[in-house]
Amino acid sequence: MHALLTLLVVLGTLAPAGEVPECRQPATDTLVALCPDGVRLWVDRSLSGDDRAAIASQIALDLAAVQAEFKRTITTQPDIYVRSSRDGYIDTLEHVFGYGAATAEYVADNSVAFFEPSLRIIAVNWDEVRDRRPIAAIRHELTHIATLEACAPRCDLVPAWFNEGEARLMETTVGADWRLVRVRYEAASMLATDTLLPLTALWTQGQWNAYGDWMGYYKYQEAARAIELIKDDVGADAIPRIYARMRAGDDLTRAYATLSGKTWASFTASLAPRIAAAVPAARGIVTITPGADGTGIGYLVYGLPAEAKITLRIRSHAVDESREVAVSPEGALFDAIDASYPQGTYTITAAIGDDTVAAVTVTKHGGRFMRAPRD
Repeated sequence: MHALLTLLVVLGTLAPAGEVPECRQPATDTLVALCPDGVRLWVDRSLSGDDRAAIASQIALDLAAVQAEFKRTITTQPDIYVRSSRDGYIDTLEHVFGYGAATAEYVADNSVAFFEPSLRIIAVNWDEVRDRRPIAAIRHELTHIATLEACAPRCDLVPAWFNEGEARLMETTVGADWRLVRVRYEAASMLATDTLLPLTALWTQGQWNAYGDWMGYYKYQEAARAIELIKDDVGADAIPRIYARMRAGDDLTRAYATLSGKTWASFTASLAPRIAAAVPAARGIVTITPGADGTGIGYLVYGLPAEAKITLRIRSHAVDESREVAVSPEGALFDAIDASYPQGTYTITAAIGDDTVAAVTVTKHGGRFMRAPRD
């Protein structure tokens, strides 16, 4: 499997309590093969036992969640490669996926995890996902596997944005509010900058792949928000019911109309107003506890002009710091008052020139030492 690596034979043994059992199969001098239920997990030998256990535990939760969403058992036993760094991630893309060097570099530059449908293999850059808790990247990719099984033999009827949006929305089910908040508010921020895309521009995989850079991220937020609204319209078990209609030959527009009692034209016409209605104001700062690292307070500035240069100020009884920063072309910025900040009541303001355009006050609990000032 790895032509450039020396193969060793690892015989399966009883693992100590709390450790993930190794597989009875070839491994490499760089990777160890682990066999939690439902997957074959390849991890760098450099990953600690705690990291391995955390990954295996999260995968078990991910499999359960994805199978519950689709109301079906995944029959494929996927191989999941969790590499400790970008170099290992690229190595997997080249020597397992068979990608050329330029393609592997491009994928590594534009993803933290990747699924190759023809191989049913998932690769993960652990260095990029380990600090965002709970870990959601693997649940996203497992959703793609469930999708391929649910849509067969009519996977040609699945729009790219529907496939990718469902995978992104499944990331929000890992148990942390910050991901769903970002989906809803960042989709709303796209309206403020007139960057919301027509779904017809994201229908084919080629169209989807054509959007990179900032829009390469925000297209996922828009697609996930559209999926959430479709599920609201269709009701219970929306995803398995939609895929049942597709297997019977209905495209998404007919499946939606049959199951929701509404026309697809009415859905697309109401998409922007419904995205806007889900947030309390067109512009502001929303806070989420805990933040993306599982501690502190996350905050999202949204609805500002595209790439606006703002002065972001964070103040409390013990902290007063300001920095100049640009928001995204879609008018948003996500950051955190992390665990290193002392507890207390904080005011976060965003100003453009002399005008304060958004402000919020939030109380942080915990935090045991003063944070060093930003450069």
